[in-house]
Amino acid sequence: MLKKGTRRSPEERRQEIIDAALSLADTVGLDRITSRDVANVLGVTSGLIHHYFPTVDDLVVAAFAQAAARQNDLHRQALHELPPAEALTALVGRALAMGRGAARVWMSAWVAAPRRPELAAEVDRRMLDGLDVLAEILRRGRADGAFQLADPVVSALRILVLVDGVLVQMSMRADTPYGDVHTLVWDSVEREVGMPGGSLRPAPAS
Repeated sequence: MLKKGTRRSPEERRQEIIDAALSLADTVGLDRITSRDVANVLGVTSGLIHHYFPTVDDLVVAAFAQAAARQNDLHRQALHELPPAEALTALVGRALAMGRGAARVWMSAWVAAPRRPELAAEVDRRMLDGLDVLAEILRRGRADGAFQLADPVVSALRILVLVDGVLVQMSMRADTPYGDVHTLVWDSVEREVGMPGGSLRPAPAS
């Protein structure tokens, strides 16, 4: 929390504001954040929020960009040195295990983007970045013969569309009425990269 009398650098204050916005996004969604709500979380005036972010749209874009960039950077760092099949298993597994809060940040950004051009541009940028993370794994797998696919980018897009759809459902309800949707995802991913069924998905916990 920002306290009176506490001296922080502009970078630290800006980061605290973004962190507060993301904490609110977990519950109300990015599209419903207000400067007053963020100020209340931090115990400051709305004027301080606007000093760093002239409009709430500026704050929403910055908060989303940070959350999405961190997610993609973590994927890159964790998967860079893994063999392609292991990297693909890890990436899909990470996506399916995404917490509701992280999924709702993306969902609320998608909802708000058509009304907020700057946010729409940032969402598109981060989606393409995520697509590149997956496409690079598929390129490596095709190059070493692990995957049989015609176009890594097309296959990456198909996989992401499927996973995103599942995450939308999972973020809305604790238990899906559609059976084991994770099995559907793994079946589809294995088929997309030309691997036998059961070759990518993690082994069931004993």
